Amino acid sequence: MKKIEFESRGRADTAKIAYDFAHGLEEGDVVRLHGDIGVGKTVFVSGVCKFFGCEEFVCSPTFAIMNEYRGEKTIYHFDLYRLESADELYDAGLFEYIGGSGISFIEWPDVCEEYDGRKIYDVTIEKNLDINEDFRKITIVEE
Repeated sequence: MKKIEFESRGRADTAKIAYDFAHGLEEGDVVRLHGDIGVGKTVFVSGVCKFFGCEEFVCSPTFAIMNEYRGEKTIYHFDLYRLESADELYDAGLFEYIGGSGISFIEWPDVCEEYDGRKIYDVTIEKNLDINEDFRKITIVEE
């Protein structure tokens, strides 16, 4: 297990940390995103998308459940906040995308116990309002 911690002072820092993180990603990898609502999980995904040359506007898939971004590699961005169980992910036919031909980013991944992937990363983004409103601690763990 490998663990790295970063400090972000704002959206641009968070996107840059994600951009640099993207260098090591390969098709089939799964990135589970942890953190409160509004902490910057989608900003993190946008930094990865920029690295891979995805030109679409990156937005939270809260209502769509999954957004797909195409560039040098395909990014599948999931938001499972509204799901109550993994069965809903299977029933919608979306589970087959995870660990497949693209790289999967999953917000609120705890709905499902197991994710099949070549490599699995956990990215946790935390606010620290004692420092300032924009400060984030980003921890990346490779399983």
